Amino acid sequence: MDIFRLGASYYPEWWSEEDREEDFSKMEALGFNVVRMGEFAWSWFEPREGEYNFEPMLRALDCAEKHGIKVIMGTTTAVCPAWLYKKHPEVKGGNEKGRYDFGGRKGQCLSSPIFLEYAARITEAQAKALGNHPAIIGWQLDNEPGFPFYDFDPCCTQGFRKWLKEKYGTIDKLNEAWCTMMWSNVYNDFDEIDIPVNACEGGWTNEIRLDYRKYFSFTFNRLLRTEAEIVRCHSPNRFLYTNWPGANWSVNCFEGSEYLDYAGWDNYVGQPNGENYRVQLRASMEHSFDRRLSCGKHKFLVAEQTPLPDANTPADVIRAQTWLNVSHGAFATVFFEWRSPIGGAEQAYESILGRDKKYRENTEPVLRKLATELKEHYPKFAESKTVSEIAAVYSYENSWGTEGWVVDGPYDEEFFNAYGGFKNRLAANVDVIGIQDDLSPYKVIVMPNHRITVPEQAEKVKAFVSNGGIAVINTECGTRDEFNRMREMLEPGLFADICGAEAVENISAAKLEKQTGEPSEVEFPSGVKAAVHGKLFRLKLCGAEPAAYYTSGLLKGTPAVTVCPYGKGFAVLYATDGNDIYFYEELAQLIRDKFGIKPLLDADDGIIVSSRLCADKEYIFAVNMKDRPAQIRLESKMADELTGRLLSGSVLLDGYGVLMLKKADN
Repeated sequence: MDIFRLGASYYPEWWSEEDREEDFSKMEALGFNVVRMGEFAWSWFEPREGEYNFEPMLRALDCAEKHGIKVIMGTTTAVCPAWLYKKHPEVKGGNEKGRYDFGGRKGQCLSSPIFLEYAARITEAQAKALGNHPAIIGWQLDNEPGFPFYDFDPCCTQGFRKWLKEKYGTIDKLNEAWCTMMWSNVYNDFDEIDIPVNACEGGWTNEIRLDYRKYFSFTFNRLLRTEAEIVRCHSPNRFLYTNWPGANWSVNCFEGSEYLDYAGWDNYVGQPNGENYRVQLRASMEHSFDRRLSCGKHKFLVAEQTPLPDANTPADVIRAQTWLNVSHGAFATVFFEWRSPIGGAEQAYESILGRDKKYRENTEPVLRKLATELKEHYPKFAESKTVSEIAAVYSYENSWGTEGWVVDGPYDEEFFNAYGGFKNRLAANVDVIGIQDDLSPYKVIVMPNHRITVPEQAEKVKAFVSNGGIAVINTECGTRDEFNRMREMLEPGLFADICGAEAVENISAAKLEKQTGEPSEVEFPSGVKAAVHGKLFRLKLCGAEPAAYYTSGLLKGTPAVTVCPYGKGFAVLYATDGNDIYFYEELAQLIRDKFGIKPLLDADDGIIVSSRLCADKEYIFAVNMKDRPAQIRLESKMADELTGRLLSGSVLLDGYGVLMLKKADN
């Protein structure tokens, strides 16, 4: 796969065949080479039950092929046709208000056996009819799995009960795991269990929430796994993926790696402007996560991305965002979308072509340049990989077991801040992995708020440190068991022995600020002070050395960050459960200075640096996500592949500029 796939989502069911010919011709002229089609076309393919009509899509596929446009075909199960809802209203899911009415999308109940039967039926019919067309190179299963985050209809309740019975075996074991003796919430039978949608005080306990979120994830993975089996059978030799709305949303994507070839995600991270460039570090995190989810291939797709800048941002930001994708391992970027819809729920959505069917003047040149650059340069590193010595450890259990319901709850925000702070300050590759993964390739692992930790996982981390690794954890790590119950030990729980410290008291940062009238901050060895949030812990040291200190109240001068040797390595402990990205940048700087972590490039703030290794060549990418020039300082001569220039010393990179560097040939 040595061709970068650049293109857009396209919906032939919306347009006439004359329009399609014009659209595909324009795509070809622009330099696009892929479209994503079909993911919402169930009623087009099957207007009435059992009455299939795939001929219009086959003609659209022929037209795409004629213009050199390859196709990623989507299965259609993110929507529900009216005839199915009329015949079987129970296929619709529901929320706290009751069952969903017909209309919209993403409302199907994935616990409904009837919906699963019909979903498998349309997927098989579609794969048989279209799957061997030469234009199709891959399949997207469903659309944005995991949204809308929950389902509370009767089919889901029945499915949840069955899942719990299979997991626990007996109701007594469930009662023990859920601590139901609290407030006499004991169950006598699994049929007594309801999803506590309208719970009174304390009804959604941490234990129940964790199991419900696990079940919700299970339903999506079950649907996608079935579709994968069907499509592989009838459309062989095409890659399979799905477009996660974010790998850290509502589905355990690690399990998705068992049946998908690649991961993809929909990149709707906000466009950077001025000092808010750090928003793009969230895209870096998602890229790194999807790279991990692509089964060791070191590649992923960006399945949707906004093709237009906002009115206060130059069009070059689109090029910068796309090269940021590429620098982390993307082999495709599919913009959403080619043409602006004139009606429906997304009629105001901005697209590559306006409603006048014309290109936007400011973006057309940028898209043409991007297509030309990627066609010329991507083959040089198409088979490359990302090699990292830093990893951030993500846990769905810890995300789902934490207060907060939808995406970007407290755990996920904290994880992003940790990843972003280390990525930005270390100017290095940072992987996203799970605790189940091999830790040995890494020099540093960062695992914020990894509360739910089983003993085997803790021993794995201890072995990593003992063998020379550096584990960066906080006081909350290791404090809960697999059921989300608190352990009978002080923070940092299972990791106390490698940290050489334990927490003896705590206070919220907000309360401390109110009492002292001073900001809650930590002062690092550099003299820089960074704000801290959440609970602040007083530590009792039992072998650790202080590395940074609190600055206010009775905590002033007490350790906020410690370093403890353990075997051949070190455990770095920070004594708070909530921080922002600036704190993590200073923590990363401390680790960079103390342990000699070498950046890929010496670059100014705002330049996101990544590398790809291809045989004996390393390509280093520098993407300036600020709207003004920033500097890079080179230790030796390097060639910028995009321009052919030889660079050395101090190099000024324009706002939203991109460099693709490799060591100059001697």
